[in-house]
Amino acid sequence: MANNNLNWDDLGNDIKDVIDKAIYSQDYSELNQSVRNLVGNVINMGTGMLRRAAGGGSGSYYDNTNQESYQDGTDSTPRVVPSARNLPALYGNPSKITSGGIMKIVGGVVLAGGAVCLSALIAFVGWWFYVDFGLLTMLPALAGIAVGLPLIVSGGKQVSFANRFKTYRQILGQKTHCTIDRLAQSVGKSVKKVRKELQRMIDDGLFLQGHLDEKQTILITSDATYEDYQKSLIKQAEQSVKDMAEKRQSEKDAKLQEVLDKGNSFIAQIRACNGAIPGEEISEKISRMELIVRRIFERAETNPEIVPDLKKLMDYYLPMTVKLLNAYADMDKQPVQGENIQASKREIEETLDTLNQAFEKLLDELFSDTALDVSSDISVLNTLLAQEGLKGDDFK
Repeated sequence: MANNNLNWDDLGNDIKDVIDKAIYSQDYSELNQSVRNLVGNVINMGTGMLRRAAGGGSGSYYDNTNQESYQDGTDSTPRVVPSARNLPALYGNPSKITSGGIMKIVGGVVLAGGAVCLSALIAFVGWWFYVDFGLLTMLPALAGIAVGLPLIVSGGKQVSFANRFKTYRQILGQKTHCTIDRLAQSVGKSVKKVRKELQRMIDDGLFLQGHLDEKQTILITSDATYEDYQKSLIKQAEQSVKDMAEKRQSEKDAKLQEVLDKGNSFIAQIRACNGAIPGEEISEKISRMELIVRRIFERAETNPEIVPDLKKLMDYYLPMTVKLLNAYADMDKQPVQGENIQASKREIEETLDTLNQAFEKLLDELFSDTALDVSSDISVLNTLLAQEGLKGDDFK
């Protein structure tokens, strides 16, 4: 271990290793001396290093004093850490969390170990004086373990929590965002647990400018990056609205074109029937019908909102009209015009008059909004003229 690169995180990891080794081997003979040596190394480095190791100063991940290259304790590769004067602080210092966890572990070990020793002492006294203390012998050990073990577990979790923060920080590097899925893979935990842990780190101030995106799938560590992300969301929403509007308009255009194509087909059929029927009187009626129907579809082309009003015209009236005209043309071709044929032709001619009246009324209704607007404009104009004293009666 290089003394020049020693910091509190390194000390915490080393003490944790020593304690883990002692617990695993059940040999505590060198525990106190090893911990004392490690702490002594830090003390020998002077108060300045101790102040930084204890999390003094701004609490930032950045070194406020210089821009020299040094190792940050997470790997063996030196790197340049920008000065806080040039860049905003993005990361808090996990040293306090690490030291707190280590203190819990040490406290738990000492408490449990002391309690076990006390139980052993009670047992020894009982054996020496031939006194049976019964369950009293085990009570200190059980109490010490009951209190010390949770401390050790809690401390271990706390140290692991700080170490995972450093792992996340390493993965981020110079970037200010990363997917939670990638961070979860790096520590071997589920995305759900890592998401919860990252939120805790944000709340605890380890990510000083930390945010989770709207879907909680990305960690963002910079306010500026988060602001850009929010702007991009707004742009996406605007683009989505625009795309939906264009889609709806496209669908409306397609529907309108379908109606117009169908209408032109009916008009063509009406004109073909007119050509096939030589009678002058009925020809005028058919020509009148063609003109009205054409005007109806011209109105629909300039005002697509009226297309739904043409449903009955398209589905019933025009198909029946064409069917009647074709029937009239077939009867008109017959060389012998009997009474039944003539009566049927007269009935169709009268029906054409009824249909023309119905189509004219429909066309008039399609202009009702325009007529209403015109009436309203005239009313407003008359009011303005009266206010200005420009109406005809005022000149008298």
